Amino acid sequence: MFRDFDTCIAWTDAMKDGHNYVGLIEYQPKRMGAEVRVLWVIVPGCVCETEAETAADNMLREIRDITQLDHVTYSDGVRL
Repeated sequence: MFRDFDTCIAWTDAMKDGHNYVGLIEYQPKRMGAEVRVLWVIVPGCVCETEAETAADNMLREIRDITQLDHVTYSDGVRL
């Protein structure tokens, strides 16, 4: 899944972590040379890559905005 925010682009992925999988939300500010940042979406006991990425997709759908200053705001107003 991809999302285009005002100042960042975000996408989901999954990766193996030991015997389990974790979902990833990766995002990058829309400016030259900006580094990719990663939010880990942990699903305890997840052994399926598709399930992990689906969890990341669901979490990304709940994000209202990501700013260039790494402020992640969820649809309920909570900000990381």
